[in-house]
Amino acid sequence: MVKRSGNFGFVEDGARGLYSFSINARNGRGWTPASYAYGGASGSLGYKYMTVLGEKIIPYGPDNNMPGQVCELLEKFYAGEGIMGKKVGLQWGEGPRLYRDAVEEDGNRFYRAWIVDEKISEALRNTDYLTQMHRCLVDLCHLEGFWVKFTRARGSRIGAPGKIARVEHIPAGKVRFIWNGEGVPPTHVMVADWPLASVQNNQIYPIFNPADPFKHTVSVAYFSIYSYNHDFYSFPRFLGAFGWLELAGTLAPLLSTYNENASAISKHIESPASYWEKQEQHMKEQCQLSGTPYTEDLLEKFKDEAMEVFASQMSGKGNAGKFLHTSQFWNAEARAFEGWKITPIDNKVKEYIEAQVAICKKAEAAATSGFGLDPSLSNLILDTKLGSGSEKLYALKVYNATETTIPDMVLCKPFQQFIDANFPGTDVKIGLYRSVVEAEKNVNPENRVKANA
Repeated sequence: MVKRSGNFGFVEDGARGLYSFSINARNGRGWTPASYAYGGASGSLGYKYMTVLGEKIIPYGPDNNMPGQVCELLEKFYAGEGIMGKKVGLQWGEGPRLYRDAVEEDGNRFYRAWIVDEKISEALRNTDYLTQMHRCLVDLCHLEGFWVKFTRARGSRIGAPGKIARVEHIPAGKVRFIWNGEGVPPTHVMVADWPLASVQNNQIYPIFNPADPFKHTVSVAYFSIYSYNHDFYSFPRFLGAFGWLELAGTLAPLLSTYNENASAISKHIESPASYWEKQEQHMKEQCQLSGTPYTEDLLEKFKDEAMEVFASQMSGKGNAGKFLHTSQFWNAEARAFEGWKITPIDNKVKEYIEAQVAICKKAEAAATSGFGLDPSLSNLILDTKLGSGSEKLYALKVYNATETTIPDMVLCKPFQQFIDANFPGTDVKIGLYRSVVEAEKNVNPENRVKANA
């Protein structure tokens, strides 16, 4: 049952479900859910689940489309995906390698003793781990979390030792937890084309249990960096910069539209009344000759068409530099000169554009802060200044010391579980390898970047 009043309404689905909606033309996506309320359930986002295809789904974000919202924001912000690509590259380093934990006897310091283990490496290659891990890293950098699917080997069905055959990345926008009750952790997920799941294209999977990795033929797991005060899903670190990113994304189309219409909106056009009176008289004569009745709408339509033609010759980049000639005539009845008159309007264009550019710069700074990157590492030029080599080196060392350990732990966890399940008792681990970056003055001249360019 639907009850609507204007652009706001309620929908009752007949299964104790009630949700409201608002028709909002501004966002260009028709109507979007405004809120959900089921059995009085509440949460940090105002609701805890929504019924989809008969299943209670835990929505990801206020409109159950957080991955899509992030994608839209970053694609419209000119530097968005470029900065995220930088972040992914900084996290990846030289890629995953195998190692064992070791202790330096003299300094009593833990370090990673990198090794080569062909059996484990071969098993990882069979699951195309480099591709899958890189895709997981992209989702991790964007949303602080990612999904993977574990597929059990078939040999266990005939008595062979249990094995995990594959670890596959699942795009973040395709998975949602299924609500399992108040205070009860989810045990299953639904994989579908969110936010518009269909009956023909959805699948429910159990959640992977590392304590019993071979229990299910196929299972799904979610790995994430915990977001403060958010249950179930993690949210982007730059969530607070969404408004700034949206503003920055509107600057280019705004200025483009302004350039296309600048002349038309910056001039006041005055036309002589006698011109339209003569046109009206001519139209009346034509109607009389053709036997059709004359109406005021005919004159109004003629005015619109005439002004559109006139404006098209004045606005747009193609007409830049052209000049316009008008003439005046003496109206004896009015005892004055009459003619077309065009008066420029001072729209403070310089101030307006400078204000928009300043907003864009603020958005850039907010974005890099939210992304957790120093501007010198993101290649953004703030205040007409690009970071020097020494600034980049210092920023890189600080980044590697503070921003890589936790993402490394989360990213490698599913592949570590793959190793532990397939090679029980092994002490081999997997982690991301990064070379130590030194200042150019500490590098032998023949090995410096300039010498090898």
